[in-house]
Amino acid sequence: MENLSKEELIKLYKKLPEDTLIKLGVHDKAKEAYEEKQKIERLKDERIKKAIALVKQAQELLNIYRLELKVTTARGIQVIGEGGANIHNKTGIRHRINYGQKTKQVEYKIHILQALENLGGSGNVNEVLDCVYKRMKDFLVPVDLEKLPSVRQLRWRNTAIWERYYMIKDGLLKSNSPRGTWEISEKGKKYLKEQVIE
Repeated sequence: MENLSKEELIKLYKKLPEDTLIKLGVHDKAKEAYEEKQKIERLKDERIKKAIALVKQAQELLNIYRLELKVTTARGIQVIGEGGANIHNKTGIRHRINYGQKTKQVEYKIHILQALENLGGSGNVNEVLDCVYKRMKDFLVPVDLEKLPSVRQLRWRNTAIWERYYMIKDGLLKSNSPRGTWEISEKGKKYLKEQVIE
């Protein structure tokens, strides 16, 4: 009886009366194993309840910020933003910089339009962003030049890509351009003419 496993002791504790367990000399061990298992089960239930509450909170936040959650065994947890941008890294949700630390997203608008105008109205992503960088490099701040591990690109490029998304929504860029191509719309040309360009 001395070599019984914890599971065997628990089975005995559930099946046999206390006096029989005492006679067999396993009462204390069986009781201890049973109580330990009960404690683990209670802890498990508490953790599951907490996890469910956290998931509900996460669902609400994802809905508020229009984010999508993907959980896979290969990539772990991914948080996908508008436009399909992955905003999650190896250590969790990316570290948020304080407001005002990076160049404002809206600042890219006029430079994207001017870059497209200089390229004859359209260009592939890299051509456009190279032109945007040449126009903005003198006033980009150090935080703009940091690499984002979540999307494997520099912060300023990611910000410019996000601005492009909103420019499409505003009708300043064409929404039906071929994949990888940015095109200025008639509305975008008109907007550009109304701005003071250096």
